[in-house]
Amino acid sequence: MKKPRVGIAVPTLGIPSEVWILRQCLEFERIEPVLLHWSVRPGGAETPPELEAVKFSTAFERRRTPWLKIRRRLGSPSAIWPDAAQAEDIRRVVAETGVEAVLCHFAWTGLRVSKALVDGPPVVWQVHGRDVSALMRDKAYCRGIAAELPGLQHLVAVGRFQLERLRPYGLSERHSVIPCGAPLSLFAQKPLPLRAEGQPLRFISVGRISDEKGVLETLRAFEQTAERHPDIQLDYVGDGPLADELRRAIAASPVADRVRMRGLLAPSQVAEVLSSGHVYLQHSREVNGWVEGFGVTLTEAGAAGLPLIASRLGGIVDQVRPGENGFLFEPGDVAEQAAQMTLLAGDEDLRRRMGAAARRVAETFDSRLMTRQLEDVLLSAVDGVRSGS
Repeated sequence: MKKPRVGIAVPTLGIPSEVWILRQCLEFERIEPVLLHWSVRPGGAETPPELEAVKFSTAFERRRTPWLKIRRRLGSPSAIWPDAAQAEDIRRVVAETGVEAVLCHFAWTGLRVSKALVDGPPVVWQVHGRDVSALMRDKAYCRGIAAELPGLQHLVAVGRFQLERLRPYGLSERHSVIPCGAPLSLFAQKPLPLRAEGQPLRFISVGRISDEKGVLETLRAFEQTAERHPDIQLDYVGDGPLADELRRAIAASPVADRVRMRGLLAPSQVAEVLSSGHVYLQHSREVNGWVEGFGVTLTEAGAAGLPLIASRLGGIVDQVRPGENGFLFEPGDVAEQAAQMTLLAGDEDLRRRMGAAARRVAETFDSRLMTRQLEDVLLSAVDGVRSGS
């Protein structure tokens, strides 16, 4: 039987921090994904040629007319819905591609697609981080979610905290927790990292170089740890709006010679860096309402066999089991982060035990396993239409 075609709707293709979208599409086995998008990130990750991608002709963001601004300030969900041209464009593309269901990444995508496809194929939302945290301060946005959520075909959240955020807005029983995960085939292909005698202990941090990722706090925690353990190093992997400020902070730091910024790397290069490290760090912070959805890089690092030291925020608590595969600290608590780093820097046996446990926990978040679960949801939506239920 021919695989059902399912649209995968996302505002922009190629955003480095959203590489999991392409991974997900490549791992689908029982459906044929069709990427539906409004724009492509210049210089971003390229879409593999084997994936079909179709671009909408209208822009994702509506033109901000004075009347639209007034409606948004008044909290009217009509300011969030697609206008007539956008809605017609969505219906046209869906009809021309012949997709039997649409998976919308992020609630803001779902709001547009669901409204446009009232009488169309079923729509499933997968919510992540900012779309159910920072944006929830917008009254019009929240009212739009409250209007669509109760009748949604299915909602997929990457963590438990997203469900709690959405429960007051009419969350139905048609929901699942399915994290994005990470491919163990890439990140767990090497043996568990061993620290050779005399080798510096390397801390790794991968992610967007931004305020919400706590990169400056991690540097301060590293400085405190280095006072007791001069044989340690810190590598940052990624890029972002705080990159220049972080470079200046490193240059002025007493441990500048032990810190490197490696820039944006391809997934295979990230896997290589993680396999050469010993402990993974992630100091996510709530900034302007943003909350970490699911730390994909935490699963990648755990798969590589690195103990995890991370802040207790959002979906991170689903991934780190304190005392087993790592430690959690309160966001902003640099002293506690440094204490946990100091503990692992001075206890090789504990570090190795936690590294082995981190790989075992990461196996439960293998992206292929997560994709199979997501496929079950999407196939159920398609089957419901085919059976007329």
